[in-house]
Amino acid sequence: MRGAAPVRVIAGCALLLVLVSALAHAAVKARLDNDRIAPGETVQLTLEHDGQTSSQPELSPLRQDFDVLLTSRSSSVQIVNGSISSHVRTLLTLAPKHTGLLVVPSITWDGERSPELSVTVGAAGGPGGHAAGADSAPPAARVFIETAVGQTDPFVQAAVNVTVRVFTQDQLYQPSLELPPSNDALVQQIGGDENRSVERNGVRYDVAERHYVIFPQHSGELKLPGAVLTARVPVRMRADPFGNDAFADAFGMGGGMVTGAKPIRVTSDPIGMHVRGRPAQTPASYWLPARGVTLSAEWRPDQSEAHVGDPLTLNLHLQADGLTAAQLPDLSALLALPAGLKSYPDQAKLNNIAQGDRIVGTRDQNIALIADQPGQFEVPAVHVSWWDTEADRVREASLPARTLTILPAIGSGPAAAASSGRVPAPATAPAQRDASAGTAVATRVAPLAERPRFWLWISVLLALLWAVTLLAWWLTRRRKGAVVPAAPAAEMPSPAAPAVAQPTRGATYGGGPRTSLDARGARAKFHEACGRSDAGAARRHLLAWAAAAWPQSPLLGLQALAAQLGNPDIGARLEELDRACFGGEAWNGAALAAILRELPARHPPAQDRRSKLAPLYP
Repeated sequence: MRGAAPVRVIAGCALLLVLVSALAHAAVKARLDNDRIAPGETVQLTLEHDGQTSSQPELSPLRQDFDVLLTSRSSSVQIVNGSISSHVRTLLTLAPKHTGLLVVPSITWDGERSPELSVTVGAAGGPGGHAAGADSAPPAARVFIETAVGQTDPFVQAAVNVTVRVFTQDQLYQPSLELPPSNDALVQQIGGDENRSVERNGVRYDVAERHYVIFPQHSGELKLPGAVLTARVPVRMRADPFGNDAFADAFGMGGGMVTGAKPIRVTSDPIGMHVRGRPAQTPASYWLPARGVTLSAEWRPDQSEAHVGDPLTLNLHLQADGLTAAQLPDLSALLALPAGLKSYPDQAKLNNIAQGDRIVGTRDQNIALIADQPGQFEVPAVHVSWWDTEADRVREASLPARTLTILPAIGSGPAAAASSGRVPAPATAPAQRDASAGTAVATRVAPLAERPRFWLWISVLLALLWAVTLLAWWLTRRRKGAVVPAAPAAEMPSPAAPAVAQPTRGATYGGGPRTSLDARGARAKFHEACGRSDAGAARRHLLAWAAAAWPQSPLLGLQALAAQLGNPDIGARLEELDRACFGGEAWNGAALAAILRELPARHPPAQDRRSKLAPLYP
């Protein structure tokens, strides 16, 4: 009996050892490479699973306090004294989301759980991320971020300047810095990075500075995520634990030998602001909160005079300090034109310009103005209302009104102007144009206008001269008829008979030789303008050519000319020319010049021929 007790004790201890060994074998082991790190640094967690497995550990509990940056997996098999053992390891690189004492929770893997671990992340001190607390950053923080916010109570959709500075003692590999986007604000980077060196608390840092502009999209309290830096930093192993390695110092390795690189993730504190809403006293439908807004205009051609159908181009330039070009309103919608004057706006050109840490948006828009009748038209003033964010008040950028004088179309006479329902203003008398001439000028002009009998006698004299000319021409025809006998219809005129002068080409209808010469000159200028692809000149000379060729049927535009010609191909080319003149499209005049070599001859109506020819050839 006495011998049985020790045997039972020994057996119980052996059984206990077997159970402990089995538990140790089944457990998931976990360890950290460091239990104390500086803000922005990472820590490596190693999970080891005994035996082979294809499953993955459950990592979701880690994401409450850590970002999992990298994950790697490896396996090994060992044979010791004929005993085979295998292991599967998962190596995790964790970036802490907070400072202070953080707990690495227990991780479940194949139903087994790892032990809890803890890591201390050094507190940065002061308002994390903001310039006010940068001087109190601990020496242990080899990489940290400052964030400076220009205004914490901006207006909705107004620009807020944000400057992010990255301080580092280490060389950064593959760095990436961003201000994360948000549904509550638009974020835009301005310009490039600025680099310099500074000294803080006796430590020298390399500083990279980047500028952003934030546009909050709604009013109220707004909290945006802070800037995030991801990079890799060198890992150094110090040969001398006391730091007195003269060889390393001689080769610039005072911090130890570089053995690799590890990832880091540094995050600044969130950006908070109180966003003010749009003031009730803003009158316009659009909203422009800016530091300054300017509006300017340029007219092409510079004079305020054009013919019916000819375009006058108005270039509007709008510039806003503190807004992007996409926030500026459509200027053509602000232009209220009188009846008879139409606008053809071109596509606007938008541009954003970085000026230091500020953004300036510009909008340039060409608007072609075309009148369909002669007269005087007033283009009203253009007003752009905006909110001065620095003075907290409504301001206005404006352009003065401008009066345009529209003359009848080229080639159209007074009849065309009268048929349009508007008569151009009479030419100013010399006494009105030159006020310095005084009453002497008015005296020279007034007697001619005040004597209607003068014009009556002029009319009578012209009528007598016309009657004498007609009588002389009739006597000449009768004398020729008496000398030259009538020849048979089939015979040619005798060489002795005087030749009857034939009318020159171009003078058969509506004009003499001068009309023909004017048409040839306009035709040449038209083809020359087509060769230069000058749409405005080509249109002008083509209408002059048509007016000289057909003086009794003036045309007011290219559409009327196309209808008169009745050729679909020519009509299509003329429509292209119209779009180039009025819409600012690119135009090649070669096709029109090739298809429109000559204008077809036109003849008077039949009733006109009978009324003119019958009395002369009875």
